[in-house]
Amino acid sequence: MCLELGLQVMERVPELRTAADLLALQVIADRAASPRHQRRLAALWPLSEGEADPAPELVFKAWLDERETPIWIVWEEDGQLHSLGSGDPPPEGALSRLAKNGSLAPFLHGSWAWRGYPLIWEGSPVGAVLLGQRADAPPAPALEPLLISPWLARIRARRPVEAVVESGLLLTDGSEPMATILRELDRVAASDLPVLILGPTGSGKELAAGEVHQRSGRSGPLVAVNCSAFAEGLLESELFGHTKGAFTGADRDRRGAIEVAKGGTLFLDEVADLSPRLQSMLLRVLQEREIRRVGSDHALKVDVRFIAATHRSLEDLSRAGAFRRDLLFRLQGAVLNLPALAERRHEFPFLLPRLTLRAAQAVKRPIPALAPGLAQALARLPWPGNVRELLHTLERAILRCEDGILKPRHFPELDTPTLQSRTWDEATRAFQRRLLLDTLQGRHFKVAEAAQALGLARPALYATAKRLGVDLVAEKALRPS
Repeated sequence: MCLELGLQVMERVPELRTAADLLALQVIADRAASPRHQRRLAALWPLSEGEADPAPELVFKAWLDERETPIWIVWEEDGQLHSLGSGDPPPEGALSRLAKNGSLAPFLHGSWAWRGYPLIWEGSPVGAVLLGQRADAPPAPALEPLLISPWLARIRARRPVEAVVESGLLLTDGSEPMATILRELDRVAASDLPVLILGPTGSGKELAAGEVHQRSGRSGPLVAVNCSAFAEGLLESELFGHTKGAFTGADRDRRGAIEVAKGGTLFLDEVADLSPRLQSMLLRVLQEREIRRVGSDHALKVDVRFIAATHRSLEDLSRAGAFRRDLLFRLQGAVLNLPALAERRHEFPFLLPRLTLRAAQAVKRPIPALAPGLAQALARLPWPGNVRELLHTLERAILRCEDGILKPRHFPELDTPTLQSRTWDEATRAFQRRLLLDTLQGRHFKVAEAAQALGLARPALYATAKRLGVDLVAEKALRPS
């Protein structure tokens, strides 16, 4: 009876609950071995064992509301300024300046002495905090940034939205330098012109070929052949097909890739590796629009759109006599020169969530949330293997990720010193580029101050940035808030 009446009082009058009274009732319930009363008692504790964690925003807001001094947190996300806080508001414009600069020197406003601190979690900036202390009290060390940073990082972590991304589409936000390439791709896709796709290894040449084929409206398939994967004799059969008995092992007629691509598109990857003989044969196909199978005298008309790709300079190979110039002219109906990933660093906030989706699917792991600042941290790496290297790096990182949030510590590449460039000129250029970026970063991208620090006139700094391939607008956008 004592247990039942006590429970009813506690349930109906929450303000009378104390830990001592709940524990006293718990003793009675345990002695009586009454599961029903034990469950009712467990429900009266705010955070009972087994209860799901509350949303971090609610816990964070509750902690802020208990503060006796003002505290305001600010961060930028998707180009928008976000703030959260309690107590007397700071002066107008203080939070926007704090978000822009990352910190604020002490200043007096009302009865409070204010100061802004950066919030850093696991090496990445997640925002900034503006703290108010009583002006008539001695300055106290600020522990709040250390306590706030992990909570804000958890709140800001965003899981990529699961959406079907067609495997043949180029991943880009449509900004330069990809915007020009996409416009040119769209112009030539519907024509029958051959397309030559140039670009470093891993930059997405095969994806660009798939995009051209998809937009072409051709009814046939896209057939891809890697010219570097076959010996000359096998590659001839792979491209043109063969008749039964044409060579040892040819026990039946076989169509080649050019025939299979009838009405569609043939993609010749690493076309620079074609032998001189196959270059001549391909030139004839482009001119006459007909082929002969190996071992056959009968010519077959073909309706095929040709797309070729290579990471090597065909102009240099042509001048050296290793690649036919007339074939090069034939392939250059339209040229798409894909940029390296290092030239698309401003696209990382767009690319990272989408590549994370693909990487998680590839390693068969749940899709992790992305820690704030991760895209900016990864954007500063050189990525010589381009998009393919980034995708494989994400796959390895997801295998290391155990808490559901992908963080900079899951990428050992961020702790590895960048290898020195191969030549003196490249090393000098890399040093100048790093010095320019560090100086601009240290002066919050105020060009006049950076130019003065480097001993340059302002126009000279702009000219130097252009020479070194530094996009000042994109770099400023990448600067963490």
